[in-house]
Amino acid sequence: MRRSTRETKSKKPPISRPSGRITKKGRRSAQLYRQPPELQLIYDTAPVGLAFLTPDCRYAQINQRLTEICGISVADHIGRSVRQTVPQVADQVEKIVQAVTRTGEPVIGIEVHGQRVDKLNADHVWITSWHPLRKPDGSIVGVNVVAEDVTERKRAEATLAAAQKALRELNENLEHRVRTETRERLQIWNVSRDLLVVADMAGTYLNVNPAWKATLGWSETELLGKTSQWLLHPEDLETTRAQIDNLAAGRTSPRFESRYRHKDGSYRWIAWKAVSNQERIYAVGRDITDLKEAESELRQTRRELARVARHTAFAAMTAAIAHEIKQPLGAIVTNANAGQRWLDRSPPALDEVRDTLKHVAADGLRATEVIQSVRAMFAKGEPTENLFDVNELIRETIGIVGSELDAEKIELTLALAPQIPLLPGHRAQLQQVMLNIVTNAVDAMRDISDRARVLTIRTAPSNSAGIAISIEDSGTGISSENVDRMFDAFFTTKSNSMGMGLAICRSIVEAHAGRMFVSPNRPHGSVFHIVLPGDH
Repeated sequence: MRRSTRETKSKKPPISRPSGRITKKGRRSAQLYRQPPELQLIYDTAPVGLAFLTPDCRYAQINQRLTEICGISVADHIGRSVRQTVPQVADQVEKIVQAVTRTGEPVIGIEVHGQRVDKLNADHVWITSWHPLRKPDGSIVGVNVVAEDVTERKRAEATLAAAQKALRELNENLEHRVRTETRERLQIWNVSRDLLVVADMAGTYLNVNPAWKATLGWSETELLGKTSQWLLHPEDLETTRAQIDNLAAGRTSPRFESRYRHKDGSYRWIAWKAVSNQERIYAVGRDITDLKEAESELRQTRRELARVARHTAFAAMTAAIAHEIKQPLGAIVTNANAGQRWLDRSPPALDEVRDTLKHVAADGLRATEVIQSVRAMFAKGEPTENLFDVNELIRETIGIVGSELDAEKIELTLALAPQIPLLPGHRAQLQQVMLNIVTNAVDAMRDISDRARVLTIRTAPSNSAGIAISIEDSGTGISSENVDRMFDAFFTTKSNSMGMGLAICRSIVEAHAGRMFVSPNRPHGSVFHIVLPGDH
């Protein structure tokens, strides 16, 4: 069947597509059983899986909920047979449909387990029911299928299986199997490691199993005829009384926990599940004291890990500041030395000294911004963001490192898009990213002598309001074994580097909801890519 362009674009492709084409017979079946809008609305909104199968086991109708079984879209079901779409259960389904159409009787309670090819729903369980649909003359035209996902219920049943088995066996078929079941229940009653108790609606104990003696030290004679109040921890009295009242009122009691006093004076944590039946309360309790202690130890371990994490973050911040402050401090020293030389001239070149001191002051201010920027990355709050021009930021960055580019005889090419949107972000942090990458590019080209040293910086619009930046160099490039480690903290190929620069750069870019990655430049060098969204 053809689907509209809107549907094709909006829906993800199915995990697997059925083989084969929709036959003319399949199309006729789908058209013949096309449902009125009212029934289609029920199909679309029902909380269970629904389908209608023709007598030859083709899908004439199916809702989205039921397609979760096999991972194929609604459109890819219509007109196709069960054998084409879900071959794993085709034999079973065909037999059921044949039985319903032959006898006219529904088939109820058939379990179907996950059938997706990718096994993503392997642990899911559906209960299915199959009902015939008749014409006014009584002839059967197809089968309605209802499937309910009971996975969570199955899991809950499995978790409580042992306790529920004991309780079920105490209540099932008492009139017909008294002797046999009494003997079986007595064995379970005696060997169960869980606490089993039968009480009246006031909470008075009528019967307890031997596990009480093993777990809490109290014998049967010490417990019968009494309530739990004298055993309970004072803080748990109100909660337990409320659960008993719920059971007495006929309401279901959820799992709850309470502390019971051991005969030695200590308290044990017991997790309870209880039901009421014919003026009796049946409850099963499991000792979870060891689990509670383990949880307490886990919380203590987490607190210790948090303390270690704080120390680690402090060490990372220290290393980051040391790494990032190195460049502006170096520029301050260089400018100070230059100013000293201008003063040593006869007569002193005071204009040059003033210009040099301006550079020193600017570098000092940049050092302050670097410290504040790195601290902001590790701070709990969000850094202050403002709109800024990326092209202007790049030109300003080149102005900072211009003398270094000239000294290394590096040819600079700026290919900046003329009209790009202003970006929201932390300007000082992003300038540190640009400075770090440009400085790395200069280092990569410093020892190149057999080709031109070229640095190219490009900007271009990205998506609707974002910007893509690329910094290309003609340096030594990055070896294939190091590409995946370039942004790891403390990884470096330089003898005088701490390996924090690119790790910090990526962290800053990702904090702005952007992406940063590296690729080879052709024929030589590397290209660092930064993609920043316009809104984050």
